[in-house]
Parts: sequence; C-alpha cells; structure tokens
Amino acid sequence: MPFRMTRVHHAFVLGLLLLAALALQGCLAMVWLGAVGVDMSRTSEIEFQPFENTWVVEPQERQQLGVVKSIAVMPFVGDPAMAERWTVVLREMTDLRIESPADAAQVDYVLNGNVASQEPTKTFVGMKESSSRRLYLLVTDSGTLIWKTELPYTIEQGAKNLDEEAVTKALLTHVRAHAEAIGFAELGMGRQRLASRALRN
Repeated sequence: MPFRMTRVHHAFVLGLLLLAALALQGCLAMVWLGAVGVDMSRTSEIEFQPFENTWVVEPQERQQLGVVKSIAVMPFVGDPAMAERWTVVLREMTDLRIESPADAAQVDYVLNGNVASQEPTKTFVGMKESSSRRLYLLVTDSGTLIWKTELPYTIEQGAKNLDEEAVTKALLTHVRAHAEAIGFAELGMGRQRLASRALRN
C-alpha cells in the first residue's frame, strides 16, 4: 500500500511540474509577444508604392542633347533625406558622375525633388503616426525637362527613427523592380548594360 501511495504521489508531483513548465512557457511566450508588440509600436517603417505619371523625353529629342555624363542632385523640398537616398540609387544604377548642388551649373543633368504629404493619422492603437507622401522627381538639362515621375510612399512613424540604411536598400530594390517602367535608362547607361555590351564585342 505505501508503495502505491508513493507512485501516486510521484505522478501527482510530476503532473504539477509539467503544468508549471507549460504555464512558464506560456508566460514566456506572452512576454515575448509583448516585447515584439512594443518594438513594433516604436519602430518606424516606410512602404513604397508603384511609380506613377512617368514621362521620358522622346528618343530623337534625347539624341540632340548629346552624351550625358553627370548629374547634380539638388536638395529635395519636404524631405532632405530623400535626396541622399536618390544619390545612392543613381550611383548604384547608372554610370553618371554624381555632383554636389554647388556644381549644378557644370553638369549635364539636374535632379529636383519635391515631397508633398497629407496630414498624419494615428495607427497601431494610437502609438504610431501614418503619413501618406508623394515624391515628385524632375530631371532637366539646361532647363529642358528630360524625365519625370511620381513616387507615392507611406511612413509609419514610431518612437524609433527610420533606419536609413534599410530605407535606402528598400528604395534601391524598388527602383530596380520598376526601372524599365519608369525609363530609368534615359538617365544614363547602367553598368549591367555596359557589361553585356563588352561581352558581345
């Protein structure tokens, strides 16, 4: 009889330990989910939408402008950080020489940007602000319009600022995905095209 009682007692203790372990795991999971939720509520995010209203100068007009080798990225109105991001995009995707605004008079192209934004709205149970924005881009050559496009995007602003490196990578990926649709090749021959030409020759 004492042996049976001991086995029952041990089974009871093991059951309690198992329940405690499960409860502890549940608590840890809740703590983890809570930490993830807090981090998501603090982190700022950006989402790019497809380009709109793109226009590129006709090829015959483009030929009259001659060889294009350089471009100056002017400060963008409404979002200065966007100018720096597009400078990286141009360096990565074209063979154009990128100059500072101070040298704009000595370059072939000038890139101007203007950001318009709507009133922000509360999101994530009021812990974030969401702002819809639209970037207007114009490339000119001595005052002549060469290329234009519009880039809608949304910023969800939390307590943490945007990770600039991550935003620039996301923008670069986005432009690469839409490069053909927006006529990006008109801004300068890309490295990949140069490499493919070299292989053919």
